[in-house]
Amino acid sequence: MSKKNVSRSSIPVKKGKTEMLVKIINGSIGKETRKLQMNAYDKDSEQKESLPIYLNDKRTYTATLKPGGEQIYKIDVSGVNKKVVFEAIQMKGGSGLSVKSKNSGTINAEIKIK
Repeated sequence: MSKKNVSRSSIPVKKGKTEMLVKIINGSIGKETRKLQMNAYDKDSEQKESLPIYLNDKRTYTATLKPGGEQIYKIDVSGVNKKVVFEAIQMKGGSGLSVKSKNSGTINAEIKIK
């Protein structure tokens, strides 16, 4: 049976913004390509309904990153007032994620796969 590792982070939404940019970086050393399932939802929502996540304007809920690779995902946060919970599920390997929220620039959070 595969090991499942779920990492969650709470990312603040900037006032008046309708989208959030999240950069995901594969920090693994070696030849391992990392695959993630992603989910994002309003932290204050009781239903935890998934927010749309986009890569190159195409809706997606998975990420595949080569060693040292990175991708920027856009999350539709038009209905969110305070914070988004971002979940990354690794089906095998990995020891989790490190998350940096950023208050300046275009990227709202940087997530590094360990």
